Amino acid sequence: MLIRFTRLTNERHRLEFVRDDGTSEARELETRSALLHDLVHYAVETEAGLEASFYGQLAGGKTYEALTAEPSDDPEAMQTEAVVARIQGLAKNNAWSRVDPGSVAESIAAGFRALESTPPTWLTADLIDRVRDRLRRVQGRWRATPFHQTLELDFPARGS
Repeated sequence: MLIRFTRLTNERHRLEFVRDDGTSEARELETRSALLHDLVHYAVETEAGLEASFYGQLAGGKTYEALTAEPSDDPEAMQTEAVVARIQGLAKNNAWSRVDPGSVAESIAAGFRALESTPPTWLTADLIDRVRDRLRRVQGRWRATPFHQTLELDFPARGS
């Protein structure tokens, strides 16, 4: 699936998905609240090789409207959302480059255990390090994207 982020203004961008079957959809979103969240999802899902989280469900044919109207009850998607929220908080507060990946992974895992939930097996220090690197590269590409131009990201097909 191809994911396109088009910079419209400082405050707005368009998010478009072009699935491998040729179907697509697009939404105009508020950049301040949505962009970082969507980029962290991309970094986490691609680095962890996830199939049933946000972008995986979109690639599989679910609509953006359906995914944002009601939270998924898929265990992978719920775990991913919790991990993304924690990483987004670090990235938003500019603390991301100064943290130890092992400490981040353990802190997030402790949050799952505190809720009597099992942390995802893919949540490792190595994953956190790879996510940080991918997010840094994607954010750099976004910052270099001029107004009315598009950043394109590939979300790889799974199971093939």
